[in-house]
Amino acid sequence: GVLSNKQTRGAFGQAQLEAIIADVLPKGAYAFQHTLSNNTRPDCAVFLPDAGPLIIDAKFPLEAVNDLRGAATEDERKQAMQRVRQDINKHVGDIAGKYLLPGETQDIALMFIPSESVYAELHERFEDVVQRAQRARVMIVSPTLMVLAIQVIKQIRKDAQMREAADQIRAEVGHMMKDVRLPHLRRADREARDADRGAGVR
Repeated sequence: GVLSNKQTRGAFGQAQLEAIIADVLPKGAYAFQHTLSNNTRPDCAVFLPDAGPLIIDAKFPLEAVNDLRGAATEDERKQAMQRVRQDINKHVGDIAGKYLLPGETQDIALMFIPSESVYAELHERFEDVVQRAQRARVMIVSPTLMVLAIQVIKQIRKDAQMREAADQIRAEVGHMMKDVRLPHLRRADREARDADRGAGVR
């Protein structure tokens, strides 16, 4: 029932996406309605270390899918299938055109579908649409795949933080070693000078 109404579906998809993101990533690792340089505001931007954000869209065109499920005749089914292809292909094009910004964002974007059954139906009956989206660098993901993707991103961020921490530790240890060596070097230098003076006297 939630997915049958466009307005409630949009709110439901956004809410589910926000719950998945906020449950896995720390604050500051993502932003909802983040404004890009072209003044577009994707549903979510996930920030990656030393790279542009990964953009996620949570608005999916489901009207044609509902029409297909409710088709009573073969003609209605064919018309609904054609509309599914048209609607999703257009949405994929919109995502690619608005959110794949060279030098600013990642070179792929995610289209989130908050329904495992709709995702399965797309892969079962519209493999050509899915492949076309992949060629456009828009990955269609279900809730399960979204959780997996965010877990991977979390690990990437953790690894980057560990590398940064390791670099900081090495730098601090280097400073400490320098501070420790410096008095010894100064003392050795003084001893050498005293020895030279002593040798000169003799």
